[in-house]
Amino acid sequence: MLRHNAWRGVLVGATMAALTVVGSGAASAAGAQAAAACHVDGYVCMTVNDVYEPTVYVADGDSYTFLRASEVTSISNDTTVTYCVDAEYDFSVAPGQSIEVSHTVTAIEASPSGRCLS
Repeated sequence: MLRHNAWRGVLVGATMAALTVVGSGAASAAGAQAAAACHVDGYVCMTVNDVYEPTVYVADGDSYTFLRASEVTSISNDTTVTYCVDAEYDFSVAPGQSIEVSHTVTAIEASPSGRCLS
């Protein structure tokens, strides 16, 4: 009986150690992706917390609407136009500006006048 409990303890310990290693690797990879901003001349580049579409590029002057609200972790506006971001609270991103904070975004629209409705 003692041997059975000893083996169970070894197996549980090994399983927990394996899960810890896998979990920490996934967390560090996700953290590295979230911290990396993208920059492409002539585009607004958004880093999205989405497995299927991790990066969204919007050409200068175009607009983009997400199929469902998505968590955007960074936005870089490398265009000549101000962009209005529809999020939990609306805000604008000026030409050359980068934002590295998470927002739940539904759409991003070009605003040649530089003004956004709030």
